[in-house]
This record gives sequence, structure tokens and C-alpha cells, in this order.
Amino acid sequence: MKQLTKILCAGLILMLMVTGAAAEAKLDTVFQYMTLIQQVPGTNRLVIESKQDNLRGLFTTSGEEIIPCKYAFIDYLSNGFFNAYNSKEAVDDKALWTIDGRMISQAAYGSFKVFNSHWVAAFVINPQEVADADKDIKIGAKNYQYERIDLFYVTDEAAENLEPVASLDRDAYADAAIHGEYIAIVNREQAINLYDSSFQPVNVALTAANKPLYEIKNYQIISLLDKRVLGDGYADVTEVNQSDRMLVRGNRVALDGTKLACLMTADGTVLLPPEYEIIDLTDHCVVVADLEKRQGVYSLDEGRMIVPCAYSAIVSSNTDLDKYVHNGYVCVEKDGKLGFYDVANDVESCAPKYAKRAVTNIGCCLIYTTVEGDLTIVAADGAVNTVDADEVLATRGNGSLLEVKKGASFGLVDWHGVIVVPVNHYKDIIVTDDTQAIIRTSTGLQLDTVTR
Repeated sequence: MKQLTKILCAGLILMLMVTGAAAEAKLDTVFQYMTLIQQVPGTNRLVIESKQDNLRGLFTTSGEEIIPCKYAFIDYLSNGFFNAYNSKEAVDDKALWTIDGRMISQAAYGSFKVFNSHWVAAFVINPQEVADADKDIKIGAKNYQYERIDLFYVTDEAAENLEPVASLDRDAYADAAIHGEYIAIVNREQAINLYDSSFQPVNVALTAANKPLYEIKNYQIISLLDKRVLGDGYADVTEVNQSDRMLVRGNRVALDGTKLACLMTADGTVLLPPEYEIIDLTDHCVVVADLEKRQGVYSLDEGRMIVPCAYSAIVSSNTDLDKYVHNGYVCVEKDGKLGFYDVANDVESCAPKYAKRAVTNIGCCLIYTTVEGDLTIVAADGAVNTVDADEVLATRGNGSLLEVKKGASFGLVDWHGVIVVPVNHYKDIIVTDDTQAIIRTSTGLQLDTVTR
């Protein structure tokens, strides 16, 4: 066990010895002398700062040290990568870590750019300051140029101190874009080349770094990689010039001659045939409408329709406008009334019977206040319960937990209104997953195990 974890556990044991009442408390762990800086969304990882030396590390909620508590700063980048460093002014002290505790690179870089869960660009900075017009990057208040760009291809099996698959000088790198396992590199002369995971060139001519790896010709979708016909019979297919929001995960939207949209990956694989109108494309779902304007949901993760086109609208959570699936349920609207669809069982779990104007959709619940003033929760499975609180503030975890407020106090209830964390004077409640809640109080951090 790492040294800091030992200190935490020793502190907990001492506290339990001194205060006998604490032994009967609900708390599993107390992070003594620690400050919570960040909870990595959707995980049980916490960036925590020691109050003794103000250094930060990455821990699990159970106290396991993932990144040593020795850095002044730890920033979560994306796709499971962290940037750990000690100075916001230094040009060569940033190290790259993974969410499972592997140090991919030593502290030698000035910046990182994460493209996806595999590709990361690491920038070596020329320490000579340059004019603002000539800068590639600003660190602190100073302008610099890149001296070298190291490209890492990180797999789940990659060891620590990974060797980059390529090292490019400044002229060879101006930008990059991802195409599945491939990366397109744009040099300073705007020439574009495509490379595989070993940085071997792929013989495909690209005129733009984000150009899809297919072409639409003679009613066919043809792969640029191997010339295979990926789709046939598409009448006058033209690609839609969509915003970045419509290019989530490399998925692209194209229209055929009927003005209906089909959804394709960057390599031309057709996910949805041109039988729908694309309403919204998020990180995980596509809301579509059929020829009769009835809406449903296609899951990018599962590769199937998870809600049939049978509703007047698919309703996102009032507290998370970019998310439709909460705890396995989707809020649906029919004839101005709201209900829920159970994705796993492919059935309406709560018939649409609650007037849209009278309720608020939060996670997998509908919230309303009765004429008597009782705060009421309608769960996605149809159960109705009242809660001793004034309002619901937000969803936590996977959408099945709700943060509530009564007066100046905060607590946590589940989607059926059962109290999980009693309403008290907590500063904040952060649910790390479906079973744990980090409670930030005025005296420190506490870990509750959510039992239901």
C-alpha cells in the first residue's frame, strides 16, 4: 500500500479510537487532511490535494493511490488521460498518465493533445520566446513554438514510459485528425498523409484532414481504403455539411434524393439507412424521426434502435440536455404527456400520462409539486413517492440518484424517493458511480456507500 494510503488509514483508525460514536457511523472512509479537487466524470477516480503539502494525486474512492500524490497540478484531459505537472510556467515538466496509473511519458513536455483513447500528441517546446504572431502555444504569459511533436499510440497493454511511434519536427506537423485506428497528419505546407497505428503510411489521398474515408459515386458508397462498395442504391446521395456536434465519434450524416438522412461512420459503414430524419446526435445516441415524424432513439453503443419511432418527442433530462438514457430508461412524449421507455426490456415502463407542462424530467424521474406542496417523484417504472424536500437540484451517478435541498441543507435520494444520504448541511455531494457518494463537508471528505 502506498505511503499516503497508509496515512489515510492510520488517521481513520485513530479517529475511531478517539470517538467511539464514530465506530457506529455509516461512513466507510474518511479522507483526513485532504481536499477534493475533481471527481472524474463517470468514474470512481478522485483528484485529491493534501492539506499538509498541497500536492495532488489521483485516488479511487476506496483510497487506492493511482497517481502518486507528488504533483502541484493534475488535469484530466479526456479519454482516460491525465496531465501531471508542477508549474504552470514551465515548458518541460508535464507527464502523461492513464486513468489506471501508467505513466506513459516522463515529465518532459509542455503540452498534450488527446485525439481519442489511443492517439496522443506530446509537444516538446522550444524554450526561446517568440512574437505573438509566430506562436504555436502560450504557456503562462509567454509565447513559444513547438520544437518536436511525439505521437503516442496507447493500448490497454502498453507499458509505462512508452516509446512514441513517431517524432516529427515542427514543419512536419500543423494539425491532425483521427479516422478510427488511423491518424491524418497535416504538415506546414498543408499536405495531408494518413498513417496506421505503427505510423506506416496508408495509401489514401486526402484533401482535408477530416475528410471521410469514403466517396459517394454513382449511387454507391465506396471505401477509399480498399475500394469496396459499402452501400448501393442511394439516390443522389450528398453529404450534409454538419456542425462538429453532428460528427460525434466520426459518425457523419448524408442525405439521399428523398431528403432523408442516413448515418455513416467515417469509413463509410452505414449505421442507419436513409429512412429517417436525424433530429439530434449526441455522444451515445441518435434521435431520429420516421416518415410520419414519429421519433425514436438509435444507440451508437449497441448499434440498434433502443426506442421505436412511436413518439411525438424524445425528452432529454432537464439537468443534462445532451443525455437521453438514464439508468436504462428514456423519457418519451406522446400527445403532450410524458412517460418512460425501458430500453433493456424493450417496453413502455411508464405510460405517457403526465402533462408535460406540469412536470419536470430529471434523470429517470418526473418531478412535480402537489397542490398541498408535497414534492413528488414519479420513477421511470411508474412508482410514485413523495420526498421531504423543497426541490430536486440534479441527477447523480447514472441518473438514478437525485440531489435534493431542504432549506439550506442538502441530501441524496434514489429514483423512488428513498433517502440515501440524509439531508444535512453538506457543501456538496458527488456520486462517483451507482454505489458510492462523496460528501464534501465543512470538515473534510467522507465516503458513503449507497445501499438500496
